[in-house]
Amino acid sequence: MNIAIISGGSRGIGYALACELDRMGLDELWLISRTEPSKACFKTKTRHFPLDITASSFTDTVKSALSEGEYTVKYLVCSAGVGYMGKVEELSEESIEKMITLNCAALSLLTRACIPYIKEGGKIIEIASGAGFLPQPGFSVYAATKSYVISFSRALQRELKPKKINVTCVCPGPVDTEFFKELDPPEYKKKYVISAKR
Repeated sequence: MNIAIISGGSRGIGYALACELDRMGLDELWLISRTEPSKACFKTKTRHFPLDITASSFTDTVKSALSEGEYTVKYLVCSAGVGYMGKVEELSEESIEKMITLNCAALSLLTRACIPYIKEGGKIIEIASGAGFLPQPGFSVYAATKSYVISFSRALQRELKPKKINVTCVCPGPVDTEFFKELDPPEYKKKYVISAKR
């Protein structure tokens, strides 16, 4: 049974990619998100996993579900993420920990959990950010976590090349999502916003 697993699949880039993958003739879409996604656009059977992926035990649920059937992960999309603006000294310890845990640890652990179920021709899509290419004072922790995703993806591509599994790291600029709006970004960033669908 061919499936796609999408973290952060209830909104933003994750949801937009889920809608695209809905056209790929898969047997199921597995959407991992805290909130229930709108299933109106999906023709493919969907399963919602309402998991808190900042808890490392979330992979136990994913691995258990994968072990219950003859599943092949054709697409893995790691789109869940969080960001907070502010100088390091101004950010709360909880905010810093959440960014590192969600953007780095959860992405890595989900990828690791799914690799045994990805066969030749399978695709892993890691969502980073244009912010990951240079340090950004006032957005330093978020940008650093996205640098991690870029580096991780590049190395993972080489590791999985012998298995003919492709790894793509997507590095968008500002995207019109609830995530972006909640950041209250500076005006110059708002000029470059594109839709998640685009």
